[in-house]
Amino acid sequence: ATRVERPAVPIGQVDARRAEAVSTGVSEFDRVLGGGLVPGAVVLVAGEPGIGKSTLLLDVAARAARSGDGRTVLYVTGEESAAQVRMRAERIEAMAASLFLAAETDLATVLGQIDAVQPDLVIVDSVQTISSGDVEGSAGNVTQVREVAASLIQVAKSRGIATLLVGHVTK
Repeated sequence: ATRVERPAVPIGQVDARRAEAVSTGVSEFDRVLGGGLVPGAVVLVAGEPGIGKSTLLLDVAARAARSGDGRTVLYVTGEESAAQVRMRAERIEAMAASLFLAAETDLATVLGQIDAVQPDLVIVDSVQTISSGDVEGSAGNVTQVREVAASLIQVAKSRGIATLLVGHVTK
């Protein structure tokens, strides 16, 4: 057992307003998410390469950044260069002043970007391209994906950041 920092509370005392979904601006995506994104929730968006996960999430990122409620979005790309993502953003009209883009593959640097930007929404495209120096193996292996996902989940939960992780299904 370990020392408890946040003791359990009766369920009736939990503030349900902290779990209110915020619309992504994409109605079908909101429907799949049960109404939108919840602060602190982590969602895995998985599918075969080339089906449009990155394009959909870049659109969601821009809509969130342009929502008018002061939301800041951090889009982390490990798959493509920042220039490639920018070109796609221009093509789909997903440019926004509070949409930040980082081309990173190192987990510690991604966490540093989260510290620097203080986003309300983080998108990591894809979780298989990020690696942690604390674990053996190359990016994409099971141990790395587990460590990266666990670290991102911990940050999302502790800071109330909605997080979307892209996962490629290749088999």
